[in-house]
Amino acid sequence: MNFRIGKENDPKAKCPSCNANVSEVPRGDRFFCPFCGESLKKKYVTLSANRNRIRITVDPISPSGREDFTSFFPDSVLSYISRRHFKFTEENGEVCIEDIGSANGTLLNGREIRGGGAFVIKKGDNIDLGGRLRVTVEGIDFESI
Repeated sequence: MNFRIGKENDPKAKCPSCNANVSEVPRGDRFFCPFCGESLKKKYVTLSANRNRIRITVDPISPSGREDFTSFFPDSVLSYISRRHFKFTEENGEVCIEDIGSANGTLLNGREIRGGGAFVIKKGDNIDLGGRLRVTVEGIDFESI
């Protein structure tokens, strides 16, 4: 395949699905991987609490937990959140949250989701982690790789 080479190229750009080097595809043209066809847009969930915001990547491999929220809450609250508490995934084009066996559970809009698989989230949803930390889904954003 031939692609235009220009200033927008990123020598480290890899497809998150097949790990192919897509650096010769100009950033503005990176919608789908030319090798496997998967999307080349990263998705993020923006969460807010205590006037703070955090962006967490939608990634079935990388779980989230207490370290992600150190700027939100003191250690006394963070101790109720597991190191590997939940993950954001994408299923059928929708972003989902799944509790991954946390010690103190996860609520989505007041409903316990621990052990229930993945649940679709949307802007405005409340997520309670470990019974002590409540965050609100501010949005789901996309960014080209």
